[in-house]
Amino acid sequence: MGAQKLPSEEGYAQTPLNTIKVYKHRAAYDYQTVHSIFASTLVSHVSFIGTDEEGDPTPINLPLTAVLGRYDPSHPLPENDNPSESSYHEDLNRPLDLYLHGNVAMMLRRAVVKNGTFKVCVASTRVDGVVLNFTPNGHSLNYRSAVIHGTASMVQEAEEKRFAMHMLTNHMIPHRWSNVNPVTPSAMKSVQIMKVHINSASAKVRAKNMGLADSVDIAAERDDVYTGVIPLYETLGTPVESGYSPARPVQRHLNAWIGGRNKEEKEYAIKAAENEPEEAETIAEHVLTIAELRKQRGVDAVENGVTV
Repeated sequence: MGAQKLPSEEGYAQTPLNTIKVYKHRAAYDYQTVHSIFASTLVSHVSFIGTDEEGDPTPINLPLTAVLGRYDPSHPLPENDNPSESSYHEDLNRPLDLYLHGNVAMMLRRAVVKNGTFKVCVASTRVDGVVLNFTPNGHSLNYRSAVIHGTASMVQEAEEKRFAMHMLTNHMIPHRWSNVNPVTPSAMKSVQIMKVHINSASAKVRAKNMGLADSVDIAAERDDVYTGVIPLYETLGTPVESGYSPARPVQRHLNAWIGGRNKEEKEYAIKAAENEPEEAETIAEHVLTIAELRKQRGVDAVENGVTV
């Protein structure tokens, strides 16, 4: 999806901070694309400027669990999750906040508490394939990446904390909140949740095969170089029992999630590796040209007494 300026009700406005400047045709600023990348990843990386042991400013990056949501006290989440609902938030195509799960000793939490609010940059990335080209500099990855710039603050209200924990739990494993023991009030008091108000964001996506060869002459040099895409996707394995639940069957919602997620991940990676239709005809012409070049070089080699 190409870069575009969107009305605020459709996506994030382009600013000098979030505008993609390299491979602009891969950029996206709409809510659905940006939010779906965060919704599909289990770990995001939060960057901010902290201080080192000498008190000097220093960049810090923390891997954290993050989930998108918009707290509305008049519409609380149902305690019994509906298995037919989406695995993630019911509507990603709208303005949302980002919730982060931290702990008391975390440097980011200390910075937020000290300042009241704190600027952060949050990134999330999926790798969907390894792109193989004729030359080293042509190699690449199929990927989906998104970056959020926002302002973090601590969540103080108990019900919003509960909302965020509900969302974070079901982000890791859909419908898990209502399929385990309820969280105790004392445990909820110790929970540390930060909310990031999103100021700007953008996404960048590559989902294609190698694309057109930069040079058919280079492509014709050897006949043993494989080109294409090796699809890459996460696979959830068979659950390994903890020891506390011997002989208990794996719950149905877990089996459904494992099977469904594995299928979706594999299908996306394979689909992303396909050639783009508008390039197929040119690629076919390139193949004929490469064959002719190799044939001609073979003739030239024979005429010059070179064994090929």
